[in-house]
Amino acid sequence: MPDILNTAVSGLLSFQRALNTTSHNIANVNTPGYSRQTVEFGTNNPSFFGGNFYGNGVQIEGISRAYDQFLTREVRDTTSAYARVAQFRELASRIDDVLADPNGGISPILHDFFESVQDIADDPASSTARYALINTAQTLAGRFESINNRFEELERNTTREIRNVVDEINSLVTRIRDINVSLNDLAPSAASTQQAADLLDRRDALLNELAEKVNISVVDEQENNLSIFLGNGQTMLSGVTNFSLTTQPDASDPTRDVIGYNGLINVYDISSDLSGGELGGLLDFRDGVLDPTFNALGRTAIGLAETFNAQMRDGMDLNGNLGQDFFSYTAPQSIAYSTNTGTPTVATVVSDVSALTTDDYQLAFDGVNWTLTSDSGTSASVANGAPATLVFEGLTLTINGATAVLGDRFTIKPTLAGAGSLQVITTDPTAIAAALPIRSSASLDNLGNADISAGIVTDVTNVNLLNTVTLTFDTPPTTLRADADVVVAGVPYVAGAAIPFSNNMVIDSNGWQVSLNGAPQAGDIFTVAANLGGSGDNRNALNLANLQNAGVFDGGIASFQETYGSLVGFVGSQTLAANLEQDAQEALLFQAVDRQASKASVNLDEEAADLVRYQQAYEATARLISTAQVIFETLLDSVR
Repeated sequence: MPDILNTAVSGLLSFQRALNTTSHNIANVNTPGYSRQTVEFGTNNPSFFGGNFYGNGVQIEGISRAYDQFLTREVRDTTSAYARVAQFRELASRIDDVLADPNGGISPILHDFFESVQDIADDPASSTARYALINTAQTLAGRFESINNRFEELERNTTREIRNVVDEINSLVTRIRDINVSLNDLAPSAASTQQAADLLDRRDALLNELAEKVNISVVDEQENNLSIFLGNGQTMLSGVTNFSLTTQPDASDPTRDVIGYNGLINVYDISSDLSGGELGGLLDFRDGVLDPTFNALGRTAIGLAETFNAQMRDGMDLNGNLGQDFFSYTAPQSIAYSTNTGTPTVATVVSDVSALTTDDYQLAFDGVNWTLTSDSGTSASVANGAPATLVFEGLTLTINGATAVLGDRFTIKPTLAGAGSLQVITTDPTAIAAALPIRSSASLDNLGNADISAGIVTDVTNVNLLNTVTLTFDTPPTTLRADADVVVAGVPYVAGAAIPFSNNMVIDSNGWQVSLNGAPQAGDIFTVAANLGGSGDNRNALNLANLQNAGVFDGGIASFQETYGSLVGFVGSQTLAANLEQDAQEALLFQAVDRQASKASVNLDEEAADLVRYQQAYEATARLISTAQVIFETLLDSVR
């Protein structure tokens, strides 16, 4: 039978809950991640009486949450993309600021260094110029070291950030798991619907925080049972079961970390599978900018040391000694994998700067051959030996593989330590080899007009380099005799043999080369001897100064300044691209957030209208109760 009192009470309770929900919306208007909640009304089942169905009032069928799965996923994805590029841009700009600094970069001090070399070429006997070269060289080496130290600090900070982000990822996944547990515990109770909506908002907010850390895929199996995947499908959360990430030393290089996934059976490296978010930006920066910059800067330092040393060894100093190395640097690193079961050793040296790249290499033993593979994918192999020698891309590897086992591997880092280890080892200004070791002269008694070139050094290691060689023209002056074995036009002649003379005759002997031309007379004598006391000789100093613009790298094409300029351009282009991408991703993120907000956020005007509407309905329903009371009292009065 219809009951006006129960009907009125159902309305009163329903509108009271609607007012509660509206007030909850208004209270959370500024709560980040809050989704507007809406009361869903439904009629109670009717009663049949007197041949008709009569209604029994209203009930709350549910409290719905303003939610759009597509918009929520769009916000997560754009959040992850923006966080990645923002992190990448911030770190890349730090390197760009260091390298492109017009005062603190390498370019200005490198220019000053070669100006000091030119000063010696202008006045090779000047002790002031020689001291200035040593001081400038030390400043140059210090600049390389300073920049390298700043990069090392940036690398340490990056490693710390990677570890922190991994810890934050694990913490967020655990908190999301806890919400899943709470949702599952509360799901059977209809009275928990209001609380469940708030928990879902809280979970979505945590998912957005997680997306800021790393790119994720989310699967809503049920509203209360959510799963999270990353990388190539590695499960971080499945309902109420969570997994974790860890950082651990790389097997190929214990000085750097990789990201490990704690699966059901073991921990394995998934660093290359991760993308997006702050973690993706950190890994992209470390692998795509920081490592190449380290290597490129190191290659520049090594190239300077190797070419300057080689030219210095071709000269002679003020003490009459052959030139010695001016710079030193740490040899390329050969790092054994921590998983090696054999005990082979590898020694690596730079043998050809012009072929040297900025790549790192992997050296692997397959049981028969050693194969060296670069980051760029080029490779070379050599059969196992004790030792075996492998020459590739400017490197010479000496492998003592007598104890090698199938699967043994090494990481070769040829240039990583070059910049940080560059040192000036010449401190005596008289030891700067500005002169060439040999000098040529013509006898003052010569009657002809033939002349001899100053000569060049072709092999400074020749043990007879500094021995005196005398060249004498015979009668008639169409033949030449030497008191030492010589080579003319590629043909060897023994000492004392008659050599047919021609203009521009090139003579090689004892590691040097001279040319003769003109019209000699019989008895004319020319001498090539050690350049002792040649304090005014600047020939090697000129050769040293010419290195500034010489092709050194990339097959003898690029100079020091060009190579360093390419490095600055590479980092600058990466930073510029990141700036542009960040602006684009920021715009996309704002648009995605606005679209989601238009769907889910609280509108105070709408809530105010609902508040008035529900208040009026509540008051009207309360009057129904008063009416029912009057009717009931009238009924009682009629039967008294």
